[in-house]
Amino acid sequence: MDKLTPPPWTHLLQTIELIRDSFDDSVKVYTQGSCVKFAMILKHMYPQGQILYDKNHAIFEYENNYFDINGVGAAYTSAHIPLEDWGLLSAYKSMCLKYPKSV
Repeated sequence: MDKLTPPPWTHLLQTIELIRDSFDDSVKVYTQGSCVKFAMILKHMYPQGQILYDKNHAIFEYENNYFDINGVGAAYTSAHIPLEDWGLLSAYKSMCLKYPKSV
């Protein structure tokens, strides 16, 4: 990719920015309990991507890059595995809110 060609995930970054700017405290919500739900939104819009989860934080892999509500460069660790590999019940439990409901 040359310097003038935008990365293939430019549209994805624009989508993340729109979601992040859509309400106050979106970063708090999507980093303290709803990261899986955020990754599911991205998966719905970009089905060729993959949700990875490490029992602490879900990230979205797309075009060999990792994303969360903060954009590209989400922290990937070797503990991140595809969400569906956790099993249905664990995936469901990972969507339970962890941040105070007063947000």
